Amino acid sequence: MACTWIIAALLYMVALVSPLQILPPIPAFNDGDTAEIWDLTASSQKIYIDAGFASSKDTDGLTLIPPSSHDFAEVFLEDLNRITGVDWSLETVESLPDPADANGAILLGAFTGDNSSMVYESGELTSEGYELEISSSSVFIGGVGARGMWWGTRTVLQMLLVGNNTLPSGRTTDAPAYATRGYMFDAGRKWYNKGFLKEMCSYASFFKMNEFHYHLSDNYPLNRGRNETWQDVYSHFSLLPEDESLLGILHGRENETLSREDYADMQSHCARRGIAVIPEIEAPGHCLYVTKWKPELALEKRDLLNLSHPDTMPTIQRIWSEFLPWFDVKEVHVGADEYDSTLADDYIGFVNEMADFINSTTDKSIRIWGTPMEEPKDKNLRINMDITIQHWQYGQSDPLELIDQGHNIINSQDWWAYMSIKNDHMPIIPAPYPQFFNESRILNFADQPGWQWTPADFNNVNTTEQPEPNEPFLKGAVMAAWNDNGPDASTKLEMYYAMRRGIALVGARAWSGIRGPEVQPETLDASIDFFSPLAPTQDLDRVIPVPGNDSDGPLVSWNRSSSDNDTVKLGKGSKGLNYTLTLTATGPFTLSSNDNTFSFNNDGTLSFIEDGYIYPLRSVTPEDALELDPGHPGRIWVNTTSTHEPVIIDASEAVPVAITVSTDVVHGAVVWINGQLEGRFEVFVYGGRNTEFSWSQMAFVAPLEDIEGVGLASLEIHGRSEFEDYRVGSLSLGSSR
Repeated sequence: MACTWIIAALLYMVALVSPLQILPPIPAFNDGDTAEIWDLTASSQKIYIDAGFASSKDTDGLTLIPPSSHDFAEVFLEDLNRITGVDWSLETVESLPDPADANGAILLGAFTGDNSSMVYESGELTSEGYELEISSSSVFIGGVGARGMWWGTRTVLQMLLVGNNTLPSGRTTDAPAYATRGYMFDAGRKWYNKGFLKEMCSYASFFKMNEFHYHLSDNYPLNRGRNETWQDVYSHFSLLPEDESLLGILHGRENETLSREDYADMQSHCARRGIAVIPEIEAPGHCLYVTKWKPELALEKRDLLNLSHPDTMPTIQRIWSEFLPWFDVKEVHVGADEYDSTLADDYIGFVNEMADFINSTTDKSIRIWGTPMEEPKDKNLRINMDITIQHWQYGQSDPLELIDQGHNIINSQDWWAYMSIKNDHMPIIPAPYPQFFNESRILNFADQPGWQWTPADFNNVNTTEQPEPNEPFLKGAVMAAWNDNGPDASTKLEMYYAMRRGIALVGARAWSGIRGPEVQPETLDASIDFFSPLAPTQDLDRVIPVPGNDSDGPLVSWNRSSSDNDTVKLGKGSKGLNYTLTLTATGPFTLSSNDNTFSFNNDGTLSFIEDGYIYPLRSVTPEDALELDPGHPGRIWVNTTSTHEPVIIDASEAVPVAITVSTDVVHGAVVWINGQLEGRFEVFVYGGRNTEFSWSQMAFVAPLEDIEGVGLASLEIHGRSEFEDYRVGSLSLGSSR
C-alpha cells in the first residue's frame, strides 16, 4: 500500500501543473472508443500468457542469458502488484481468452501482425517491437519477441500510473529506432555496490534503455590532485578475481569489489529487466591498476602500458581470461582510450590482438573508444572492421569516416552525452562537461530550438555532417557520466541525481528516433519527476512512503522519551533529496542508515561519513552558500571570503543546540545553528591540470534508520529544501560567529 500513497501524492501535484507524457512516448492509438476505458476495479486481476509464447527467448539481443517471455511475465507480475496495490495472478494457458470476454485480464502473447514490419530505423528486423490493444474487457500485449512483450509491459505500467489504474481503449504498435540505448557511469574512479547497480538497471529499464556500459576500471587523472607519487594516485578495479595471483590489481580494496556471485546476481537482475551489461576493462591507457602492480609494464606516463614489453599482452590477457567467463554478453569493451598517438603500430596491434583473443576464446566481439593515432609505420595496419567503435569526441574519431571504413559505431559524442560528476575539468578543451545531464542539448540539438536529438545526431558544429538516420552501421547511443574528480567528490546517489533526467530523456529519444513521437518539453519535467520514484524495484529517490508526503507536515517526527535507550530504531531508512532536517541536540549522537551516517561528535564537530570518507561541516559565508555561480552551481572558488574551516558547536543539556540541515543537489547540505547559517558539507576539488581549485557541494541523503547516543533530543524532517529565497522561515543569513 506504500506505493499507492506515493502515486496519489504525485498525481495530486502534477495535476496542478500539466498532463503527463509516457516516456518514451507511444504512437497514437487508433480504433478505440474514447468513451471506453479499462478499470482495475472491474478487472479479474489475472495475467494470462500463451503457452506457445511463454518459452520464447530472443536471440538477437546482446545478452547470453535471455529471459523467456514467462520470465519477463513473472517480473511484470511483481511490478504490477506494487504499482496497483493489489495482488495479481499469472497463469500459462494453451490459448488466450477471447479479449471481449476476458474479465479485464491482461493477456500476453505473440505479435499478431507481420513481423517484417517491426524493424529498427536501419530496416533491420527486431524482436523488441510490440502491439498493445486495450478495451474495457482486456489488455493485450503482443511481443515480436520476449523483449518486445517486456517493453510493452513498461508502457502499460506507465499508463496505469498516469491513469490512476485506468487505461484508455485503442490499439497501437511500437518498436525502437535503435538497437543500442544505453547509459554508462564511471565505476573505475568510484566504487558502486551491487545494490546500486541493480537499482540503476531497474530505473533505466522503465524508460526502455537496454544497455548498461559498466566502466569498471580506471584511475584518477595524473595531471591533477595532491601531487602524490604516481604509485599513490587512486586507481580502482571493480571485480574480485578468484585467482589470488591477480589480487595485485586491487591494491588492498578487496572490500570494494563484486565477487563472481555478486556480478552474476547483478547481471541476471539487469537481464530480467531487458538490460545487457557491457563490461569495460581499460587498457592500454588508464591503467594504473596494472602499472602500480607491475611497474615494469608502464611507459613514462605511468598510466599507459608499454605494449612493446613482452609481459604486457600476457598480463592483460590473463586478466581478461579470469573474467570473460563472468560476462554473459556477446560484446565486451576493452577501452583502448587516450593512448600515445605516436605508438600507432603498437596500439593497433594491441586492439586487433585483443579482438582475436576474445573472439577465439569466447566467441565475443569487442568495442573500443574512438582514439586518434598517427599513420602507422606498417601502411597495411588498420583496426579490424568487425570492432565496434564508440565515438566520443571529434578529434578523437569521426563517425562518418568510421562508417566509410566499415565499422559499427555508437554515439557517445561528448557535447550531448557527457557529464563530469560534481565539476567540469576546465581548462582542458573542449570541456566543460556539465555536472548534471544537459537536457537542452537533447531538446535543442546544436542550440537550434526544437531540434530534438536522435542517435544519428553527432556534430553540433557542422550540423549537415551527420550519418543518415537509417545508417546500418549506426547501432545507437550511450550517455556517459564520469568521476574525473575522484571517489570522494560525490556519493553514489549523487550519480543517480546527475543522470536521473538524462536516462529518461535519452531513453525516449533513442527509442523514438526520427520516426517516432517527440517528447513534449512543456510536460517533460513533470513526467520525469512523476515516474522517477515509481519505477519498480528501485528506491533511488529514497522516498519515505507515508500519507501526506506532499503536505506541509513533517514526514518523520521524533522526541526522546524517558524510556528510550542509547540506541533507538527509527526504521525509516534514508530520506532522499530534497529535505530539511531539524534536530535538537544536547550532546554527541549518530544517525545512520545503509547509505551514510551523520554525527555530532565529542569534539563539537558535525560530520557525514559515506563510503569511508569523512566530511565535516565547514564554515562558508551565507552568500557563498546560497548565491550560486550560474555557470558552476555549488562550486565555491578558493579566492572567496569563506574559510572552509571545520565548525565547532557547543551543546549541553543546559544549553541545547538547534541544528537545521537543508539539502538539494546544487546547494548541497547547508547547515544553520540556532537559526544562523554556519556552513555546509563540501569537498575540495582540483581543477583540470591543477589550475582551478574550488570547494563543491555534497548532497547527502538524510539517514533515518538508527539513532545512537542520548545527545539527540528531537528530530523532524520535511520533504522540501529551504532555498527559495534569502530568508527561509526563521533561518537567517547572518552568522553567529
